[in-house]
Amino acid sequence: MTPGHVFHPGHDEYHGLTVVLYTSGPHTVIGRWDSRVGEDVLMLNATRHDNTDSGESRDDWVAKVAKFGVPADHPQLKVPEASIEKVVHLSDVGQA
Repeated sequence: MTPGHVFHPGHDEYHGLTVVLYTSGPHTVIGRWDSRVGEDVLMLNATRHDNTDSGESRDDWVAKVAKFGVPADHPQLKVPEASIEKVVHLSDVGQA
Protein backbone atom coordinates (compact mmCIF):
# COMPACT_ATOMS: atom_id res chain seq x y z
CA MET A 1 0.00 0.00 0.00
CA THR A 2 1.33 3.42 -0.91
CA PRO A 3 1.72 5.83 2.04
CA GLY A 4 -0.98 8.47 2.13
CA HIS A 5 -3.54 6.37 0.28
CA VAL A 6 -6.74 5.20 1.91
CA PHE A 7 -7.08 1.42 2.10
CA HIS A 8 -10.89 1.52 1.86
CA PRO A 9 -12.01 3.37 -1.29
CA GLY A 10 -14.70 5.96 -0.63
CA HIS A 11 -13.39 6.92 2.82
CA ASP A 12 -11.49 10.04 3.82
CA GLU A 13 -7.81 10.24 4.73
CA TYR A 14 -8.40 9.72 8.49
CA HIS A 15 -10.58 6.61 8.17
CA GLY A 16 -9.38 3.89 10.53
CA LEU A 17 -6.69 6.01 12.21
CA THR A 18 -6.52 6.60 15.94
CA VAL A 19 -6.50 10.35 16.35
CA VAL A 20 -6.83 13.13 18.89
CA LEU A 21 -9.57 15.65 18.13
CA TYR A 22 -8.87 19.02 19.73
CA THR A 23 -12.13 20.96 19.72
CA SER A 24 -13.19 24.55 20.27
CA GLY A 25 -15.52 23.29 23.01
CA PRO A 26 -14.77 21.76 26.38
CA HIS A 27 -13.96 18.26 25.07
CA THR A 28 -10.94 16.53 23.63
CA VAL A 29 -11.66 13.17 22.01
CA ILE A 30 -9.34 10.26 21.23
CA GLY A 31 -10.48 7.28 19.22
CA ARG A 32 -10.61 5.65 15.82
CA TRP A 33 -11.91 8.00 13.13
CA ASP A 34 -14.60 6.18 11.18
CA SER A 35 -16.34 8.61 8.87
CA ARG A 36 -18.01 11.94 8.34
CA VAL A 37 -21.75 11.59 8.96
CA GLY A 38 -23.62 14.71 7.98
CA GLU A 39 -22.08 17.52 10.03
CA ASP A 40 -20.43 15.15 12.50
CA VAL A 41 -17.37 12.92 12.65
CA LEU A 42 -18.12 9.41 13.88
CA MET A 43 -15.45 8.10 16.23
CA LEU A 44 -15.28 4.47 17.32
CA ASN A 45 -13.94 3.05 20.58
CA ALA A 46 -13.34 6.56 21.84
CA THR A 47 -12.65 8.31 25.09
CA ARG A 48 -13.43 11.93 25.95
CA HIS A 49 -11.85 14.44 28.30
CA ASP A 50 -13.78 17.40 29.67
CA ASN A 51 -11.30 20.27 29.78
CA THR A 52 -13.36 22.19 32.34
CA ASP A 53 -14.38 19.38 34.68
CA SER A 54 -11.25 17.32 35.16
CA GLY A 55 -8.48 17.53 37.70
CA GLU A 56 -6.09 16.52 34.92
CA SER A 57 -4.89 18.89 32.20
CA ARG A 58 -5.77 18.08 28.61
CA ASP A 59 -2.13 17.65 27.64
CA ASP A 60 -1.42 15.31 30.56
CA TRP A 61 -4.53 13.27 29.71
CA VAL A 62 -3.55 12.99 26.03
CA ALA A 63 -0.01 11.91 26.98
CA LYS A 64 -1.39 9.27 29.37
CA VAL A 65 -3.75 7.85 26.73
CA ALA A 66 -0.91 7.82 24.18
CA LYS A 67 1.26 5.89 26.63
CA PHE A 68 -1.28 3.40 28.02
CA GLY A 69 -3.85 3.04 25.24
CA VAL A 70 -7.33 4.30 24.45
CA PRO A 71 -10.04 3.15 26.86
CA ALA A 72 -13.15 2.41 24.80
CA ASP A 73 -15.49 4.45 27.01
CA HIS A 74 -17.73 5.21 24.02
CA PRO A 75 -18.23 2.48 21.37
CA GLN A 76 -19.50 5.26 19.08
CA LEU A 77 -19.20 8.99 19.59
CA LYS A 78 -20.22 11.78 17.23
CA VAL A 79 -18.23 15.01 17.30
CA PRO A 80 -19.52 18.11 15.46
CA GLU A 81 -17.02 18.63 12.64
CA ALA A 82 -17.34 22.41 12.93
CA SER A 83 -15.98 22.21 16.49
CA ILE A 84 -12.79 20.36 15.49
CA GLU A 85 -9.82 22.72 15.54
CA LYS A 86 -7.01 20.22 15.07
CA VAL A 87 -6.60 16.51 14.31
CA VAL A 88 -3.39 14.76 15.40
CA HIS A 89 -2.52 11.12 14.87
CA LEU A 90 -2.13 9.61 18.34
CA SER A 91 1.29 8.18 17.46
CA ASP A 92 2.50 11.74 16.76
CA VAL A 93 1.60 13.04 20.24
CA GLY A 94 4.67 14.49 21.90
CA GLN A 95 6.67 14.55 18.69
CA ALA A 96 5.64 18.02 17.55
